[in-house]
Amino acid sequence: FHALLEDTQDGRSRISQRVNKNSQQVDLLMEDKMTLQETVWTVEEEAYAARVAWNHSIGLSQVTYQELQTHRDHVYVHETHIQTHQTQLQLQSTLIQTQHQVSQTRF
Repeated sequence: FHALLEDTQDGRSRISQRVNKNSQQVDLLMEDKMTLQETVWTVEEEAYAARVAWNHSIGLSQVTYQELQTHRDHVYVHETHIQTHQTQLQLQSTLIQTQHQVSQTRF
């Protein structure tokens, strides 16, 4: 009878140890699950922030490109004006020289 009682107590002790071990494993799995959820949330937040930053960067790039294109257009217009003025100055210089030559040949 003592042997049967000891076997029963040993069995209960092993079952109790397994239950404790399983309970610890469940606790660890629950902690892992919570950590995973926090990690997923953090990654999603960072991904959202990266998308916002990317969109902002694209917007700034487009604005910068438009400003650069406007500046190029203004430079082109100014260069055209300068060329026009240079041509006018050359024509005026030629006209003055011609008038000077004509006036010298008269006298």
